[in-house]
Amino acid sequence: MRIYTNNQKTEQLLKRPEIAELLSYFEKLETPVILREIRKAFPEQKHLDKNLDFLIDNEIITRQERRYQLQLTVIKNYQTTAFVEAFIQATRDKYSTEELLVWLSEEFWCAEPEETLALDFPMATCNRLKHATFQLVTINRSGVLPETLPNYFENIEQPELFPNLASLIGDVNLEFFTNQLGLLFERIIAGKAPRRESIFLESLLRSQVVAKEPAWKLTVPFFAERISLDQPIMDQQTRFFFVRELAEKLLGERTSFTYLIKKKE
Repeated sequence: MRIYTNNQKTEQLLKRPEIAELLSYFEKLETPVILREIRKAFPEQKHLDKNLDFLIDNEIITRQERRYQLQLTVIKNYQTTAFVEAFIQATRDKYSTEELLVWLSEEFWCAEPEETLALDFPMATCNRLKHATFQLVTINRSGVLPETLPNYFENIEQPELFPNLASLIGDVNLEFFTNQLGLLFERIIAGKAPRRESIFLESLLRSQVVAKEPAWKLTVPFFAERISLDQPIMDQQTRFFFVRELAEKLLGERTSFTYLIKKKE
């Protein structure tokens, strides 16, 4: 089970191993339990009372008459499929799949739900590496995180997921790193070779953003402008699910889609 909230700090805390263990425990419960039973299930948790209070304060579990249970209804599947199919039907002859993916992530992506949600299925993710003049973006299928630079920096606390990039980049200042990438992108887009080898250039090679044979070039799509598209009208909660289900449909068999785009001036 994964919890989504409109508070980033809360969502990060919910990913802590002790909290994740408690959430899994409560998801499997069929009837409410007393504190003694919870203590018996988690004898090694040093901050159990604090963790329980945190979940209660965020209205994820409830405590009534000294009994604890999951408060949220766990959502089992998407409920936006009809919206997604209608959107694809209306736009597929006007725009390419890549254009729609870029429009989706740049213009219509909804990062947070309107209210706290509990899901038992994974969803597509959109990770960004931002710079003053560009964004490098990866849209991922549900449950996968290919070794791209946006995925790496968005999940930098889990270097084991990205062994090739982690061993190369290590602990680096993000602003300095992206500034160096910006200089490289300018040269390669202009058809010029990089001046020298560096970890910045090697990171682009390892993540397959650029190639040097037969000549230096970008290997991901580059968008200098965004497409203009009428935005579907829907509330924030519906939009939160719509963008992720649409991303899944547009990706098709691909595990991810990475692109480079100029920042709005």
